[in-house]
Amino acid sequence: MKINFECKKCQKEFDCQMGKIGINATTMRPDFEKPIVCPLCGERTMGEVLLTELGQSQMTEATMDL
Repeated sequence: MKINFECKKCQKEFDCQMGKIGINATTMRPDFEKPIVCPLCGERTMGEVLLTELGQSQMTEATMDL
């Protein structure tokens, strides 16, 4: 599943192939099968990126059945 993010460091929007997406029952944050990788800054954490409006829709679609 591709998710659209914005890197907080370089402000670039990018699509990232995340593989399977789940929700961590303890933190209620998404668990991704693959790392988030900004094309300019490299591997990023969830705290270092923002979900774009498109990314929020993609996450909703990916986690609707969970």
